[in-house]
Amino acid sequence: MTASAPRASRCLILLGAALAAGLTPLAAASAAPARGCFAGCMAERPPKTDDYFQFADTVKQCRDRCDAAALDDLRKSGLYEAYASCTPEPLSKEEFRDLRAENPSWQAQFNTFTWDVTNRFKDKILTEIEVQTQDMNLSTVSLVATSIIAPDKSGTFVVADFFDGYPAVRYATKVRGAKACTIPR
Repeated sequence: MTASAPRASRCLILLGAALAAGLTPLAAASAAPARGCFAGCMAERPPKTDDYFQFADTVKQCRDRCDAAALDDLRKSGLYEAYASCTPEPLSKEEFRDLRAENPSWQAQFNTFTWDVTNRFKDKILTEIEVQTQDMNLSTVSLVATSIIAPDKSGTFVVADFFDGYPAVRYATKVRGAKACTIPR
């Protein structure tokens, strides 16, 4: 028994060291990620009920709050006049592919569509996306989400009243295109 006691003791020490080593990366990974304006706003106002209309109002308030903050940032950076006087134009096929490739996929939950986007275009302010999905009759429906995302900034395109019914509809949902204002340099 004396030989097994030191062995058990060593095993416990090794197990403790392994757990400690394993928990260290886990603790670092669980640190709160940097949140964008919309995600931060929604985190401040978690849903208290399953009432869709209350949730939709919160989503719209957060979207509007973040758009107002983006406009303030444009004013501070001197880009507001260019934004206010522009007519948004569709991104080229290549630009749209780059936008999709550089940003994680969209999310649809609780009848809300969101797509967090970082704008890597140095000469464009992203303003709009078109989302295509299907309704309850399986007819194709196009929806537009607007936002204001300046170069090298992040933002969220939001459709607050997005149908999220049939599970198969999620496979038909896609972002079809985007529009932006070109900034004269």
